[in-house]
Amino acid sequence: MVKRFLAAASAAAFLFAAGCGYTTKSNLPDTVKNIHVAPVKNAIDLSAEVSTDERFRTYRPGVEVDVTNAIINRFIFDGHLNVTGPETADAIVEAKLVDYRRDALRYSEDDDIQEYRLNVVVSCKVTLKGTGKPLWEQNNLTGDTTFFLSGSRAVSEDEAVTRAVEDLARRVVENTVEIW
Repeated sequence: MVKRFLAAASAAAFLFAAGCGYTTKSNLPDTVKNIHVAPVKNAIDLSAEVSTDERFRTYRPGVEVDVTNAIINRFIFDGHLNVTGPETADAIVEAKLVDYRRDALRYSEDDDIQEYRLNVVVSCKVTLKGTGKPLWEQNNLTGDTTFFLSGSRAVSEDEAVTRAVEDLARRVVENTVEIW
């Protein structure tokens, strides 16, 4: 009886020590220690023709600067890579801001907008500096959030932009340093 208990206990301890099997590992080659984040370029065409789906284009001036800073800050927070200048970097992040969308989600009985969804969309690529070989590349990588205009959960559009940009930066860093 005691031998069975000890065998069961040691088997349980082994399984517990082995974990659940959920893990992440680095996507990066061992040679990549430093990364440079190039300034995000604005590729939004504000003169594009309007359609029935989109009567006018929205844009917040300076969002590309906010995205650049948020990606840098997220790499610093993550700690896997040192953020450096282009001359000492092993990899380079390049991104283009391709869309900024604010879509109405919820209306009041009087057809006033109560809630919006905000999307900040980039095309992003991370390449190895010496070879130019891309580590990953993705078009239409989106950071998003929702926000209310009134009530106890109301926030300004500026705060919503900050949240969407932080979500986008998190996605860029995760795509760079992790394989799920």
